[in-house]
Amino acid sequence: MAHILVVEDEWIVAEDIQRSLENSGYTVSIASSGEEAIKIAEKSDLILMDIVLKGGLDGIQAALQIHSKRDTPIVFLTAYADEETLQRAKRADPHGYLVKPFEDRELYATVEMALHRYSLEKKVKESKKWLEREVKERSRRIEILLNTRQALQKEKTWENGLLIITDCVEQLGFERCSIFLVNPVKKTLDYHFGKGVDFTEDVSILLRDTDYLGARCVLEKKTVYTREYVPKKGKLIVPESTSLAWIPIMVQNEVFAALQVSSTTREHQITEEDVKDLEILAGMCGAFIDRTRLLVEPIPEGTLDTEIEHWLEPAEGYLVLEKEAEKSFEILVDLVTHGIPGFVISRVFPEKIQKKYNLVKTPMFWLSRFEKENTISPDSISKLVYIIRDFTKKSEESVIL
Repeated sequence: MAHILVVEDEWIVAEDIQRSLENSGYTVSIASSGEEAIKIAEKSDLILMDIVLKGGLDGIQAALQIHSKRDTPIVFLTAYADEETLQRAKRADPHGYLVKPFEDRELYATVEMALHRYSLEKKVKESKKWLEREVKERSRRIEILLNTRQALQKEKTWENGLLIITDCVEQLGFERCSIFLVNPVKKTLDYHFGKGVDFTEDVSILLRDTDYLGARCVLEKKTVYTREYVPKKGKLIVPESTSLAWIPIMVQNEVFAALQVSSTTREHQITEEDVKDLEILAGMCGAFIDRTRLLVEPIPEGTLDTEIEHWLEPAEGYLVLEKEAEKSFEILVDLVTHGIPGFVISRVFPEKIQKKYNLVKTPMFWLSRFEKENTISPDSISKLVYIIRDFTKKSEESVIL
């Protein structure tokens, strides 16, 4: 029950109020002066303050000093209800008035109403502070997402782009994140890059194994989120996590990659609001990949009726040992002129190759850090792998040099 401080210099009146309040279940202390009330006010949930007090401070002055340090609710007791006294009392922002003499039921009702009003005001203040914090945090997150979008719009290198994404996740306050790339050939989800506390490296998830949340994310093409992460036996990808989210990164309506974010403590559990921000970020990542990807179409140079001199077995890789790439191009030209689409990635400028070997339709990428058309940086290995996969999916037969 609430503790009430009665500030009254008439001892008989004070004891009468004390008895009445204690009969109603409250605990009560008594102070006989404003100075004494100021000293012990912090222990009280409510103060019944007589306006006219003996000593250097009257009740209104004491109330103003108490309110300068804390917001304890105060109800004034007075035998004088004149206008001047009421106007002075208003400056202390009281939670009520009791005009002497009063009955026990009036006292109880006034105390209950004052405590109830104070409780509501406290909740409103707390809600306002919470709302202000939420608005401030929301503004901070929006600014981070906007800055990330601007950074991605300027970026062309995939590796740097993925680094921008994980930096954004870290700035948003998540403890750990990783990016997994989909391997459509092996039908796996492979770890590519990560930041944070004890993230797991060199992990490959079979997409058919739906016990993994990451596999479900890719197959269902939607976010998989759990506040209480309980991995099945032997299915622990993210160590010591309390909540976990997998968000698909979509490119051309297909899952290209997945963003995995987890928390390690209950204080930092991932919320639904967090998931919405992560989905916005994954959408930015997908748009960045789609904007910067280079498309190549499998078109053969011709369809000669002669036999192929340099036949290569399908789905095989060959290493041609030579100082200059003469034999390699001889094999390539033989295949692309017999109806097999080809694709060239070279450190030699493509126009030189096209002129030397009369290759008109065969797509070529220049492996260089110069920013030119059909150029790919040696740092963008994941991008190169994606381009090659995309190329090989478009044709039953193809050759890549």
